[in-house]
Amino acid sequence: MIPDINENVDAVRRGDQSVALCHHIGGTVYVSVTSGYSCVDIRRFYQPFDAKDGEIKPAKKGVTLKFAEWSYLCSLIDIIHTAFPALATTLPCYYDEDHMSQVNWLSCLECNPFMNQQSTPTA
Repeated sequence: MIPDINENVDAVRRGDQSVALCHHIGGTVYVSVTSGYSCVDIRRFYQPFDAKDGEIKPAKKGVTLKFAEWSYLCSLIDIIHTAFPALATTLPCYYDEDHMSQVNWLSCLECNPFMNQQSTPTA
């Protein structure tokens, strides 16, 4: 996701008013970049009990990185991979063979954390 996030960060820096990236990165965690905000937000989401149409909302748990902090974090990736080689080769669960059937994918809480309901983040 880093290249896609960086592309959206660059668009916000150029003044593009139509940036609205919100991408599920696993479990209940989403990353977002939005016009009008000079940050990358990595945040947990939750689904209220009275949610309509599977709507999910941002939780308090998360981190907001200014663009400079995001760039610095990206510059550390090679160092992190050198220190922890297993992270460099880790693949998301949707590459596993058990995700080749729709039933198994739907039952995966990493891929579908809100119990098979359509989830639409609202920020």
